[in-house]
Amino acid sequence: MKHISEPITTHAGRVRPGDHLCLPFASDAEQREVVSVFIADGLRRGERVLYFSDRTHPEALDDWLGPRGVDGALAIARGQLEVRATDGRDGFDPAEVVGGIRHAVRDARAAGFQGLRLTGEMSWTLRGMPGATRLHEYETGVSETVVDSGDLAAVCQYDERLFERTDLSGLVSAHHGVVCIDPLHDDRRLRIIPTYSPRGLRIAGIVDDSTAAPLAEALTHAADWPTGEPLLVLDLAELTFIDVAGIRALVRFAESVAPERRVLVRHMPGSMRKVLRIARWTLQEADESL
Repeated sequence: MKHISEPITTHAGRVRPGDHLCLPFASDAEQREVVSVFIADGLRRGERVLYFSDRTHPEALDDWLGPRGVDGALAIARGQLEVRATDGRDGFDPAEVVGGIRHAVRDARAAGFQGLRLTGEMSWTLRGMPGATRLHEYETGVSETVVDSGDLAAVCQYDERLFERTDLSGLVSAHHGVVCIDPLHDDRRLRIIPTYSPRGLRIAGIVDDSTAAPLAEALTHAADWPTGEPLLVLDLAELTFIDVAGIRALVRFAESVAPERRVLVRHMPGSMRKVLRIARWTLQEADESL
């Protein structure tokens, strides 16, 4: 039987020239966090960033970049960040669009930038415009341009709530891999990754004296997420060990969040459940159907 390999995953803060990646996202928060890291990293590296916007208002990018310590309005004023709206009223010609990207790469070089970052919201292809069925041809052309130029990085954004699953699978495979949010913490002992469906944290590895502080910091970060996220899920499926101090940190986190929010735990280890029972601490365990 032939096995289909999983796409290579690259963290948003590690995208480099030569990468043509797909961002399949299932929530606005996931899109915002991944894209803002991708853009902010490029601006700091002296690259020009070109954003093709379909559903996101151009002014929103400044709000996205603010928490990353980047002044989006200033970058736009300086010509380092450009936002272009996609309307498709004249139809879609993949060769013409790819040719425009090649020109944009040359323009970035001529302007003295270190390279070009390109990202676009692909939802415009669902509006039935002439030529939209040639999307795979476009993605192939972008991949070739990325390889040929040597100083172009591209991230194509596909909203999983809009695209059919079978179509999206084929589109993902047209890229070198997928891009995801950077972990909140990642070393040889502990890895903490934000999740979006549902909103929460995936905690993998060991929580002990040496990693308790990064765990506490990540939990504090999650507590600051917008209160529009009523459910926070802690996924412990990849947790191999947690000591009493770590369990106490999780309990305190659950007790500290706003009253209108709930903290649920998935895949709670049996040893952790036993400690909670002995200490008479309470953490609500999530139903596996979540």
